[in-house]
Amino acid sequence: MKLDIAKALINKGCVKLQPQNPFTYASGLKGPIYCDNRLILSHVEFRDQIIEAFITTIRQHQLDFDLIGGIATAGIPHAAMIADRIKAPMVYVRPKPKEHGKKNQVEGDYKANQSVILVEDLVNQGSSLSEAMMGVKDAGLVASCCLCIVDYQMQEASKRLKELSLNLFSLTDFEHIVEAALELQFISAEGKKLLNDWHADPKGWSNNLI
Repeated sequence: MKLDIAKALINKGCVKLQPQNPFTYASGLKGPIYCDNRLILSHVEFRDQIIEAFITTIRQHQLDFDLIGGIATAGIPHAAMIADRIKAPMVYVRPKPKEHGKKNQVEGDYKANQSVILVEDLVNQGSSLSEAMMGVKDAGLVASCCLCIVDYQMQEASKRLKELSLNLFSLTDFEHIVEAALELQFISAEGKKLLNDWHADPKGWSNNLI
């Protein structure tokens, strides 16, 4: 499944790989991969495949939950479609509490101690998961797992997941994206090496370009 989804993400233009012409990220660092999972929403058949894959993951791993929780913003539509399909209640989690009104970070109707499966589109360094987990805990909810479309398999994210006691279930990941790109001839063997060098040390790789 992971390789098939990686191929589809590349073919739909959701994942772009440019080892020789890196992207500039919001952090200012440069990198050879850019992932825009929002494009999935415009492709009906692929969107359906993603949602069914999420539901299969929930059932295969027998994940226990009371709520489906979308992480703002890109995780919200996928969480909504999962919740609608399996007829489960849903909430969503802001990056930080609102500065007005009830100042909620978690939006929806819920009760303390309910369990929630978090839904994210992409896990890179894991910072958005840390922010979401703060909101979840402040709301009195319990989250022990997160579903995501793409996991970049970064060391920093792995460290944060352990600190948060959060299990991550991804539909695909960096390793399978590189494998798919090579098989589809979107990159060469040299491009694969550049991607793996970046993955091993993103900051150092970026700084070496300056």
